Amino acid sequence: MRERGFVGLYLAVVVLVLMLGIITSIAFGVLAQQRIIKNTVQSARAYAAAESGLEDGLLRLHNSLTLPGAYPYSLEVGSAQAQITISPLFFGSRTVTSSGNSLGRVRIAEAVYEIKATDAEFFFGAHVGEGGLELGNQSDVLGNVFSNGDVSLGNNAGIGTIFGGISGSVEIAKVGGRLYCTAGCGGASPPFVNGNATVDICEEVLIVNDLNANTSNGCGAIDTPLGAPPASIPLPFDDPALIQGWKDTAAAGGTITGDYTVPAFTTVSLGRKKITGNLLVDNGATLVVTGTLWVVGNIDVKNDADVHLDAGYGSTSGIIVADGKILLDNNSVSSGSGQAGSYLMYLSTSTDAGSEAIALKNNAQADILYTNNSTILIDNNARLREVAGYGIRLGNNARLVYEIGLQNVTFVNGTGGGWEVTSWKEIE
Repeated sequence: MRERGFVGLYLAVVVLVLMLGIITSIAFGVLAQQRIIKNTVQSARAYAAAESGLEDGLLRLHNSLTLPGAYPYSLEVGSAQAQITISPLFFGSRTVTSSGNSLGRVRIAEAVYEIKATDAEFFFGAHVGEGGLELGNQSDVLGNVFSNGDVSLGNNAGIGTIFGGISGSVEIAKVGGRLYCTAGCGGASPPFVNGNATVDICEEVLIVNDLNANTSNGCGAIDTPLGAPPASIPLPFDDPALIQGWKDTAAAGGTITGDYTVPAFTTVSLGRKKITGNLLVDNGATLVVTGTLWVVGNIDVKNDADVHLDAGYGSTSGIIVADGKILLDNNSVSSGSGQAGSYLMYLSTSTDAGSEAIALKNNAQADILYTNNSTILIDNNARLREVAGYGIRLGNNARLVYEIGLQNVTFVNGTGGGWEVTSWKEIE
């Protein structure tokens, strides 16, 4: 009997130990599973916070909202938190990095925000259509000239050497196209071309390097007979759809009805706007361009006024389009963002061939002027970097100084519009 009782007790103990082991294993499994579920939930919350942080940063950039003065900045997302950093503008892009944290679980996401851009190439200091190029007395182009019409030079006018030692040359893509002198011919200060001349007819112009022509009258010996003139090269923005796209982008930012005047001696920021009347920047006023502008009327920038791109453009360039005429006068300055490679272009779509669509004069300074239907006047000590138009006239003492960086110019629609997300991914 005692043996039977001992065996029964022993079996009961064994069964209890086995049951306890099974229960313990199940308990540990359940606890481990709970930890996994908890980690998964917290990790998902951290990722959601990181995603929310990216959206917050991109929203601030897209709507041109005020950015924090220091990074990272914090965003509460439920019980989690995101730390967000927005990089400076670098070659037309910004990176938003967001680190989500939920109870110590960290997920990091990153988005790249890039400017939608139009790349343009300006290979010539002056690119001229069939209206031709006229240089007044003592005016000069420091850079190459390509013209689909005649080129005339006054007394001591010249196509000179670009800074850096590159000689300025001239090409005329026209049968019967003339490079000729209009005043002071044969005197002590004749007009000149410091580089090569590739023209059908050359008359009374000093050619420093090679003359490639079919006829020379007072230009020296022909180095190489030209034969057929060079093929015509269209102006950079000869596609109307491209210009209309810029106008549409400006109009998408809102419309200002009637004329718009920047008050004297004040600074105003304006961008991505259509102005149905005229734009006037006068008497020491400053206009900071934050996006593409479309002016249905005329533009006047004069009397020590300043127009420049917002710093957010970085090394990219911006555009102001006018359907009417553009006057840049009397010590006014128009420029890019201040960074290398940034330029401001004025573009007129005026079709009035009887007068200038754009006039730059009286010590005014600008970067790029363009019109494909009319003439551009540069007069009386005015200075600029690049000009392209149907016809171009440089008055007395005017100067165009071509900049090598203009071979690759990136035009964008502004600091708040015309951007797109090109990358969105988790990095940790």
